[in-house]
Amino acid sequence: MKLLALFAALLISFTPSVEYLAFAQMEDEDVGEEKSIPDVNVSIGDDTTNIRDPTLNVETVAEGLEFPTTMAFLGTNDFLVLEKEKGTVQRIVNGKMLPEPVLDVNVGASQERCMCGIAISTSTPGHTYVFLYFTETESADREDVIEGNDPLGNRLYRYELVNDKLVNPKLLLDLPAIPGPRHNGGAIVIGPDDNLYIPVGDVDGTHQGEEFETLTQNYPDGADPDGRSGILRITQDGKPVPNGAIIGDETPLNLYYAYGIRNSFGINFDPVTGNLWDTENGPDYGDEINLVEPGFNSGWAQVQGMSSDKDDFYTDDLVDFDGKGIYSDPEFEWQQTLGPTAIIFLNSDRLGSQYQNDMFVGSIVTGNIYHFDLNEDRTQLVLTGELEDKIAETRETGAGDIVFGEGFAGISDLEVGPDGYLYVVSLGQGKIFRIVPGDGDANTLSSPPSPEKETISTAEDEQGEQGPTVEGEVEEEEKQQADIDEEDYNDEEEIEE
Repeated sequence: MKLLALFAALLISFTPSVEYLAFAQMEDEDVGEEKSIPDVNVSIGDDTTNIRDPTLNVETVAEGLEFPTTMAFLGTNDFLVLEKEKGTVQRIVNGKMLPEPVLDVNVGASQERCMCGIAISTSTPGHTYVFLYFTETESADREDVIEGNDPLGNRLYRYELVNDKLVNPKLLLDLPAIPGPRHNGGAIVIGPDDNLYIPVGDVDGTHQGEEFETLTQNYPDGADPDGRSGILRITQDGKPVPNGAIIGDETPLNLYYAYGIRNSFGINFDPVTGNLWDTENGPDYGDEINLVEPGFNSGWAQVQGMSSDKDDFYTDDLVDFDGKGIYSDPEFEWQQTLGPTAIIFLNSDRLGSQYQNDMFVGSIVTGNIYHFDLNEDRTQLVLTGELEDKIAETRETGAGDIVFGEGFAGISDLEVGPDGYLYVVSLGQGKIFRIVPGDGDANTLSSPPSPEKETISTAEDEQGEQGPTVEGEVEEEEKQQADIDEEDYNDEEEIEE
């Protein structure tokens, strides 16, 4: 059963809610000294979701997922979602999961190794390309945990969606996965220029010896860059962007859009200005929100958080690649870490004009959604009161001004759907929520209106593109699967109790 695997591999401690190790942040030496302190925890269980704006409501649009990490839309009420440790990509149409995953690959599972990131492109006529970033293993899921085998690498593939299967894999990036197992990054966003942007952490290489300490981690005498500790930019064919080199002309340096990044689970483009922003995870301090200009140096491993707080920090100590890399302080810092993950701009007025194009950030630790307005030129966040200095000393500092939603039990992704609503992926609850206007029970499973006893299949339309079709009767196989799912769910409830 689903939770038994959780207890066997990831259980850390018993608290009022079960916790497991995920999106770890502590420094290695800190972990060694205080082994009883989990790195960063995400609570497991059915928290009570709440949006602080009383005019908005939360609906559950999918559940029964095993540690969902990220999602991407194929169309309205039609999306793909990744499951962290199973190596599966599931398709959910009108709130119902297809009987078989569209892809199942071998993935590592230790701590932050995972099925990590997804993006979908339909910019090539007649093709639906799906880009996936995951920690690939040789022969089986979780073999890094079970057998102690190193992964093959953190890899970015391009697949094509054909007849509800992802086929024709093309390897675009083969990146390091050792020493690990943390700081793999892997969120994917397609930029306004139609290129792919992928954040990659230091893969736990900092303080681990010369082999893993590179120039892009701001080691002045470091090893040559190998793809870690940066935001990489490539074409949808996996090539360097033509005339796009920023900090160096040789591969892989010509792939770097930014560097000096410890770890990131979220990047996104401002729909108004086209500026790139990211969230970054510090060790036991210094979680950041950054405006990422081309050549941005985030400062790791020389600095994390605001440089003004560091007496021994000097910009001359940073690697600047002959002046092509430029350091700047974060636009916001949580000094007490809360594991920021996805960052999204709500390019819609469906939740009200007061939220249109505002920034939303999820947390894996608190399960909160944070909301930020931007200033007129959209290069800074509008912060007042306790947060006017751009620093939250604790998780509670200024929370009343920026917490938008709560109780989502470990947020791993935020997305804006084709319907203009905000979607929330809860790693901790195994659910996907949608935030909509109106009143109602925030914890009631809610799917878009559809005829009773529908099943979902797919077929090619007249142009050869895939789309959902509805059949009027429920087939016996799907009835049996629904019974099995219900039994699994009931078993899980008994275990949790």
